[in-house]
Amino acid sequence: MGESRGSDRGTLEAKQTTPKRITFSWWWLIWAAAGLCILLFGAGLGAMTSAGASTTRLGGLLASRFGGRSHVSILIVGVDDSQGRGLADALIACVVKPKTGEVGALAIPRDSRVELPGVGIRRVNAAHSIGGMPLTIETVELLLGLPIDYYVEMNVAGMVDLVDALGGVEIEVEKRMHYRDRSQDLLIDLQPGLQRLNGEQAMGYVRFRHDAAGDLGRIVRQRTFVRAAAGRLLAPDMVSRIPRLIDVFLDTVDTNMSPKDLVSLKKVLEDTGVEGIRMETLPGEPRMVREQSMIELDAEHVQSAVNRVLWGYGVSVTVLNATDLPGLAARTAAKLERRGCHIVDIGNAEERADTTRIVDHRNQTARAQRVFGWLGRGTISVAPDAAAEADVTVIVGADMVRDRP
Repeated sequence: MGESRGSDRGTLEAKQTTPKRITFSWWWLIWAAAGLCILLFGAGLGAMTSAGASTTRLGGLLASRFGGRSHVSILIVGVDDSQGRGLADALIACVVKPKTGEVGALAIPRDSRVELPGVGIRRVNAAHSIGGMPLTIETVELLLGLPIDYYVEMNVAGMVDLVDALGGVEIEVEKRMHYRDRSQDLLIDLQPGLQRLNGEQAMGYVRFRHDAAGDLGRIVRQRTFVRAAAGRLLAPDMVSRIPRLIDVFLDTVDTNMSPKDLVSLKKVLEDTGVEGIRMETLPGEPRMVREQSMIELDAEHVQSAVNRVLWGYGVSVTVLNATDLPGLAARTAAKLERRGCHIVDIGNAEERADTTRIVDHRNQTARAQRVFGWLGRGTISVAPDAAAEADVTVIVGADMVRDRP
């Protein structure tokens, strides 16, 4: 085909209550695990309702999700207290829209350089060690411009137990991973290939960063894990495991969400499906600041990510050229970018096509319909894909050639 990925890409630039304190004694926590744990108590209540137990008492819980609110925000925090510092090594902000079923999740790199209110410039993970959850929430609110309604705090020892209680998670390990840290009694030893990982293996998978990709590779693996774990939790055979899962949840999580809130969240996520969750990492550039490695955030890029991922104002798109005309995907992507789309990737389709196809990966057809309107042609199809980086893939066909800009 006449289009190269590199040349096309070159045309574009790319109040809470006071939290209960928990003593942590293990090494690390992934942000993704906390998101999964939110579901557990709600899963238990949901199962009781479907089984007919306490129908009168629980029926009211399901009447109106989050009291009919249009949206709620949740901050998920994981703390590494292995050396007694209480650093928040995992932070993820979420916005849930109960009425539309939209869920956005934005991970904040732990080394992000931010303003800690009343303290000064620090890494974002220091907020928890200095001021606990109150300062962590205040810092994230200032960074994102997003008032936080709920928080979830989680410990890693319970996360290992959680994955074991799920019966493990199935993950395609992309390469050989081997690392030993005797000071933390840590051994990561995984072979490549599709396999079911137990709790300790799963933590090794998401924690591994001893390769060229570093923390960026770890963030990608975290997202792979949370989708695999959430999919496992929502599987029909989980009903028999719910009592154990609830026990782990109560031992692992500190939250200001009520049982009613948790049921509401579980129902939204069941309706949306794992593939419908928008998940991205806050963009930034590594910098050395006072001999410390930090992630430098750009205010404009932060706001763009908040609007696109959390509020769902934009559509993320991959554009593939299915014709012989060089540069057609890039020109189509530029047209969509002018409409506010976030272009994830540009390249070539595997096969030629006469008709442009707009493929919805999130089971949220409104986004695909907006893209259709902007392009003025094509057909819409649905292909849910939790691993897809973009909300929509546009496969540009020959019908677009006559509409060249």
